[in-house]
Amino acid sequence: MSVDDAGPDGPLRARAHRRRGTLGVIATGASASGPVLHGLRAAAREQEYVLSVFSVSGTGGAAVPAAVAGLQLQGVAGIVVLDGHLLAELAPVADIPLVPAASTDHYAGARQATEHLLALGHPTVWHLGGPEEGPVARARERGWRETLERHGAEVPPVVRGDWSARSGFRAGQSLAVESGVGAVFSANDHMALGLVAAFAEAGMSVPRDAHVVGFDDVPEAAYFAPPLTTVRQDYVAAGRQTLATLAARLDGVPAPRTTVEAELVVRESSRCLKGA
Repeated sequence: MSVDDAGPDGPLRARAHRRRGTLGVIATGASASGPVLHGLRAAAREQEYVLSVFSVSGTGGAAVPAAVAGLQLQGVAGIVVLDGHLLAELAPVADIPLVPAASTDHYAGARQATEHLLALGHPTVWHLGGPEEGPVARARERGWRETLERHGAEVPPVVRGDWSARSGFRAGQSLAVESGVGAVFSANDHMALGLVAAFAEAGMSVPRDAHVVGFDDVPEAAYFAPPLTTVRQDYVAAGRQTLATLAARLDGVPAPRTTVEAELVVRESSRCLKGA
């Protein structure tokens, strides 16, 4: 468990002090050290909230309900659950408000990426997807698929990876031998990195022979070779939205939406026309 202290003045300062200024957070698995938690911490510092973070190793058994009980004993005003699918399980055992962490509109971000590639003149866009069971991967895949369908474009079979650059490289090896692969939307930046490396090994140049778009805008994306066009997630804005949702719940007023807009950032991997 870790506790993050407060920062400069913010619009929720008075309410934070009235509520003893402490909110609970339950994180599981990768979310315990991921960018969603970092964004929430930054937003909490802005607004002078203190976060008491419980990290549990898994979602089964008694560990997560025990984390709720522990946070309630600390007197936190409410709890943010970073893995939103746990809310239904935890609601019956919590006596204080629980809210999911706000997230990027993954569906809309995927639509932006696919629309961008189609606008470059490609007849279709291939997709390097994340793990099929993951809700984020499914939302991004659905945005890609429904955009192609709306344009009457062929929907190629999904090539799937596991979010790693290694899996992106393997996918790139298979796509490099397919005919007509001129545009690829990768479900994250790390897989896009591996994809571009595999294309280069096969003698394909990005963006001369193919255009590639990723998702996340990791700090390294601007320094890929070539710099990667990607969909940016604003994790601090998501953190602010999460706090606004929890504040509304505590005040008994309608809560605002729990998603934040994604932003397409165009760089060299899709800037030139294919074949130029």
